[in-house]
Amino acid sequence: MTELLHAALNWPTLPATVLVAICVLYWLFVIIGVLDFDLLDFDLDFEVGGHGPSILDFGFIGLKFLNLGEVPVMVWMSIFSLSMWMLSINFDAGVEIQSAMDYLPLFLRNLGISLVVTKLITQPFKGYFQFTPPNQIETLLGKSCYVTSSSVTEKFGQAELETEGAPLKLHIRSEDETIQKGDLVRLTDYNQETQAFYVVKINQES
Repeated sequence: MTELLHAALNWPTLPATVLVAICVLYWLFVIIGVLDFDLLDFDLDFEVGGHGPSILDFGFIGLKFLNLGEVPVMVWMSIFSLSMWMLSINFDAGVEIQSAMDYLPLFLRNLGISLVVTKLITQPFKGYFQFTPPNQIETLLGKSCYVTSSSVTEKFGQAELETEGAPLKLHIRSEDETIQKGDLVRLTDYNQETQAFYVVKINQES
């Protein structure tokens, strides 16, 4: 145990040990609720030929091949760092490092192997972690909600939409200035620029 600890805390294994330690701390914070599971996740645009700029245009197609963006970043990083650490602890523990040039060949070898290992391990999980957010704009259109602001105009208005969890507070707009607090309205359209929904009043029969 002492030899393992000594090897883990010294070169050339130390960088991999630091990576593993960061991942362990991250998961501990996730477990106790300090951090969100998807805190470090990012959305990659892999659509070729789209109207907007794609991340592929910047030469990052390798990220998709390695399944980065296909699985949560920290799941990927945890597998990668553990692979780097196991390779270094098993094959490099007895190697003396005098300079960066001594470490570079070991790093490149472990990096290449770890990328392949991580790719293979994460391959079955591609798409498994992808989900449709429950409150996408498209799913909200057509639903009804209650006005919470004193009035609704073309420039101001607020409403609450009941959901299975906490109510959604929405910015709403309408050309019908007779809409008042407590009225039931239907979401008919969404303005991406103002991030507000257009609504129409629902006539409630007594």
